[in-house]
Amino acid sequence: MIKINVVTPSGKLFEEETTSIIVRNIDGEQAILKDHIPIVIAINPGYVRLIKGDETLYVTIVGGFLEFSNNVVNVVCQEAEIGRDHESALKHLSDLRKERLAENKRKNIDFTKAERELKEQIKNVNASKYKNSI
Repeated sequence: MIKINVVTPSGKLFEEETTSIIVRNIDGEQAILKDHIPIVIAINPGYVRLIKGDETLYVTIVGGFLEFSNNVVNVVCQEAEIGRDHESALKHLSDLRKERLAENKRKNIDFTKAERELKEQIKNVNASKYKNSI
């Protein structure tokens, strides 16, 4: 068996044992079986297909790499999503990215509003200092 760990900046996303994996990146697909030679593969974008018996899972990856050594696969990536097929994992990842973008825009608007209010308060404090000195 091959142990696989998928880690994102948010923490460990996935940990499982599988019989084989297939890695897809811009160079094509590559299979990794038990006792494969150590290897590092860049994945941006791509996926790792896990095969365990008759079950198949896809881990869609953006901005990462895969390292294989001693029958352990470590995937370190910016973003990843798991699904029964590549399309569903990719769609969920896309939806998640849209939600994060909307949240970041909202936070940016809140920050801009707070910054504007702070500047106004500083201006008022400076004006009151000037009034008190006359």
